[in-house]
Formats: sequence, C-alpha cells, structure tokens
Amino acid sequence: MQTLQLRAEEQKYLTDKSVKFLYLSQEDCIKAGALDMEGTLEVVEKAFTLHGKKEVIQPPKPVIRWGGPETEETRGRIMTMPSYIGGDLDVAGMKWIPSMPDNPRRLGMPRASALIILADPYNGFPLAVMDGTIVSAMRTGAASGVAAKYLARKNSEVVGIIGAGVQSRTQLMAMHAVFKNTLKQIKVYDLNREKLVRFTEEMSEQFGIPVIPADSAEQAIRDSDIVITATMSSYPYVKGEWMKEGVFHSEISFWDTDPQELVHYDKVVVDDYFQVSHHGVDVSYRAVKAGVIKAEDIRELGKIIIGEQTGRESDRERILFNPIGMSVNDVAEAYRVYRNAVKLGIGQELTLWKQPHWV
Repeated sequence: MQTLQLRAEEQKYLTDKSVKFLYLSQEDCIKAGALDMEGTLEVVEKAFTLHGKKEVIQPPKPVIRWGGPETEETRGRIMTMPSYIGGDLDVAGMKWIPSMPDNPRRLGMPRASALIILADPYNGFPLAVMDGTIVSAMRTGAASGVAAKYLARKNSEVVGIIGAGVQSRTQLMAMHAVFKNTLKQIKVYDLNREKLVRFTEEMSEQFGIPVIPADSAEQAIRDSDIVITATMSSYPYVKGEWMKEGVFHSEISFWDTDPQELVHYDKVVVDDYFQVSHHGVDVSYRAVKAGVIKAEDIRELGKIIIGEQTGRESDRERILFNPIGMSVNDVAEAYRVYRNAVKLGIGQELTLWKQPHWV
C-alpha cells in the first residue's frame, strides 16, 4: 500500500489535532469573485482540459427522483456530484444540488440550491463548505462559453436563446465574454412575456448591445449563429430545420429537442458521454438509444481541446453541444472562489473538531 509523505501544510497535525474549514455563504462567494465570468471561463476550460487528459476522477452521479426521468422537470430531483481534479488544482469535492421546479411559483425562491464541500485529497479533511448555487449557475454558463470558443464560428454575431431564467443570464454572460468583439444582437424567447421583457431590458443594459424579445422560439433560433436552449420544458419544440448553416447550438436542458432532429447536425459534442449515458435523459443519449446517431460518433469537449478529436472543421457545420454538467467544473470553480476568499480574508472559519474523539 502506498504511504503518502507528510506535507508541509500537515506538519501542524503533529501538535495541533484540530480540524478547521472555511464556511462561505452565497454573499461571501460573490464578494470572492463568484460572478467574475472571465475567471470562471478560465478555470472551467482548465477543468475540461484535465478531463480530456484523464487527470480527473468523476464517478456517476447518484440522483434522487420521485418517479421516472421525466419527473425531474415536474416534481424535481436531488443530485450528488463528487469528483477529484488533478493538475495544479489537485482538489476533491462534491456538489449537493436539489432542483425543485415549483419553488419560484410556490415560494418565490430559486428552483436550484446547492452546497459544495471541498476537501484535501491527501488527508480527506474539509477545506470549505460553501454555497454552490452561484458556482453551479456560473460554471454551466461557462461550459457553453468554452464550448462555443472551440465549436462556434469565430465571427458569430447573433445569439438566440430560449428561456429567460437564471441560467439564461450566465449563458449570455459567457457568450458576451467570449464574443465581445463580434456579438451584435441577442434574441430571447420565453413563454412568460412579462418576464421576457424585463429580462431583455436588464440584459441590454448589462451588455450594451441590443437584447430583443422574440415572438416565438422559431424567431429566436432562425438566423442565429449561436443558439442556446435553457428551459424547463417537458416536451420537444425545437426543429433542426430552423438552424442556420454554421450554427452552434448548446442544449443545456433535457427535453427541448426531439432525438429525431439530430439528423440536422454534422457533429454532436458532450462533456462526458459516460455521465450522459448514466443519467439517461439528455437528447444525445436518447438519440443513440433511438438509433438516430451512433455513440462512437459523439465527441467530448475535453478531447477536442487537447486535439485528440476534431471540433469545427468548416463554417458550414451545424454543431450541437449537449452537456450533462460535470462535477469537475463545479469543483474547479468552487476552488477558484475558495482561494480568492482565503486571500481576501472572506468567510467564517468553523471547527470540525478540536480533538478527534477516536483515532
């Protein structure tokens, strides 16, 4: 059995047996830079790179459901996402994320809430317990942003997004950061017209470019260089024929696109196909199951980043990115925020124990 050498930061345990960790509230995370999309994009791209190099450990996600997969968009779910990420990050962690669709309507509260635990991978002691709600939303937007960096046309000018919820904000934050020199217009569609108008006004002010409400999903999608579907829809409505030549489409929700529509795409890319197939809900997996596409033809973003697989090969290709959402992205982003918090003296130090009861 391998014996790990005592590291410099562990020397204190020879005399001081107490274990402490940092607690970061959502407000603390924001103070520590959790809303810095440039920083999130950088660390999420690093996580994808390490994933492509197989320098991560990422078990399948246990999911609590009150019924079949379709109930995730109605009754809700609780998902647990553990992982270890190597490289110069070298940290382990876990996200616990309930998603309850009725929360906004019933309680006036967010659909998703999350806790993240970060741990030292050598002794297992906790480094931090922190809000994961902002981290989760930001890393999901950044995942689409990193994918667009490698898979969208470099001169993309128009984004069409379906959904005007919390997740749409971080999706657009990422696209604006990646395409700040070319982006000219954003079209948004949502079933709730009042929410849609309010969202477009806020985003126009934030980005300084026209963000306009569309009258239909088709209007938002047609003629868009980048399409994002980020809804709680429980039925498919997206038509592949609406997608212009050269489009990049990021589908971060589950049911917006029917598996049969994937015949309109030249490439399908995921973050981790093992995770996608384990979850069994994403359109890329359902398309494989239905025989529309072959599993061996699906690419992974990390492998594209490191050059092991090909990404966009021409401006004419239509490419679908269909991520399940990876724990390594959560852990990498949480660790970025945690390190900023330590540097800035943000958060509350808590004690796990002063002296272990048993050894």
